[in-house]
Amino acid sequence: MDRKRIEWLILIIFLLIDLYLGIEMWRSPISLSNTAGTTTSIRSEMRADGIDIPLHISRKQQSGYYLAAKNRDYLSRKESTLTQVTTHYSKSDNSLSATPQSAILLSGNRKKMLEQLDDFKNDPTCVPYGKNFKYEPSMSGENAYCYVQKTDYGQVYDNDAQLTINVRNNQIIDYTISYMGPISAVREPQLIISAWHAVKAMYTDREIANNSRVLKVNLGYSKLTEVRGNTIMLPTWLILVENKTTKNITVKRVNAFTAQILQSSSYNVQKN
Repeated sequence: MDRKRIEWLILIIFLLIDLYLGIEMWRSPISLSNTAGTTTSIRSEMRADGIDIPLHISRKQQSGYYLAAKNRDYLSRKESTLTQVTTHYSKSDNSLSATPQSAILLSGNRKKMLEQLDDFKNDPTCVPYGKNFKYEPSMSGENAYCYVQKTDYGQVYDNDAQLTINVRNNQIIDYTISYMGPISAVREPQLIISAWHAVKAMYTDREIANNSRVLKVNLGYSKLTEVRGNTIMLPTWLILVENKTTKNITVKRVNAFTAQILQSSSYNVQKN
């Protein structure tokens, strides 16, 4: 294929992506009404339902991007460089699992252990692309340390961009990693809803159960769809909700452009 045809193909792909994103924005406009009276009323309703929320949740709007990553096989090509671990690559979900060839012991308190895990993660003979991942405590348990892929625009919260290191008896047992590769913006930054707007949307859509506690609200990016071999991501508010009785923590996601709940993105965090 000559260079001119390649350039035309790339142009067509980006026009299709732009058209798709434009349709999404048109179908789901943001409602920005948020008067002080409404805020007070909703907070009172939450208290009546036994729902606790942080005292200070930002009502400030920010900017966010649509992001894109090319769907490529980044991990299998790295297997030959992972000389300190035994690997297994899964082509079905483009993930790589690995087990250390010799015992890697951890010592000290959790902070010290995290420093040792960072040394392991950042060693290219142990973990591919490890420096592109950041520890995420809200998604980690006592024996499972979760890392999410970081970008110039923020963290990506998706199973296709995640590293989980499993530890037992202060020893690294194994890890599983998925990696999206380089990520770039495909449109100019746009206004997104505030953290408070996201919590309010969850409550009014009955996505926060009675007798629960909102622990944390994070802004990141989540997968929206795939278009012509590209994964498209959008800014997402991640809201951690703890059941006061069971202490189970559920992480749910809100589209930061439209305030719609991303139903398929809920999962539980095990702390034991």
